[in-house]
Amino acid sequence: MLFNDYPLGDPRRKWHHKFQAFFFLPVLSFYWLSSVFNPQLFDLEQRGTRETMNWNNPYVKSRIAIGLILRAIYVSMNIVSPFFYHSAGTAIYHIWIMSTAESLVLSGLFSLSHNFEGADRDPTTQYRKTKEQVDWFKAQVETSSTYGSFIAGYLTGGLNFQIEHHLFPRMSSSWYPYIAPKVREICAKHGVKYAWYPWIHQNLIATFIYMHRSGNGFHHFEFEALKGKA
Repeated sequence: MLFNDYPLGDPRRKWHHKFQAFFFLPVLSFYWLSSVFNPQLFDLEQRGTRETMNWNNPYVKSRIAIGLILRAIYVSMNIVSPFFYHSAGTAIYHIWIMSTAESLVLSGLFSLSHNFEGADRDPTTQYRKTKEQVDWFKAQVETSSTYGSFIAGYLTGGLNFQIEHHLFPRMSSSWYPYIAPKVREICAKHGVKYAWYPWIHQNLIATFIYMHRSGNGFHHFEFEALKGKA
């Protein structure tokens, strides 16, 4: 429904994609539902990465029980308990406010960091065509963006440094603003595209532009025009 940049004439392209720049935030406000009630919790296998990731390993399988217990605690505290202290209508209203806020904060910030004009939306394209191995570090950088600095980091828990998070997922996010300048310097040295927006609204604008252009097939239209086919 969202974020797909299908080629012109692709049967997967639907009429509503043209308007995704207008409705993607309302749709993302329901992200909480798909996250909390995600059936993938039962096997911890991310469906979209089965071809590239080995989820069938002892470590992942050993965490299934822990994940289910934590999810049960979350559901009981945030979904079940409100009905014991409020009327059904008030409980549902509280749950809706909480879920919408959680959804937009998390999915909204992730959307900015991965869907913007110039982002590499599929770094495995080259591998599927030529079987040439993808540079993991390059892919982590060019599929995400960083915006702001220290203040944005404090407010988002470091999610604004998405590139640094991709490269160093186990590093404390408090270090990201310190390493970001060096990461940008290294990327420039090796010709890797590092997308950095000094302010969050600039990243947001780039996301809306991407959503509009991809929804209307403009990226593919320009490519075909360069080949003299449009």
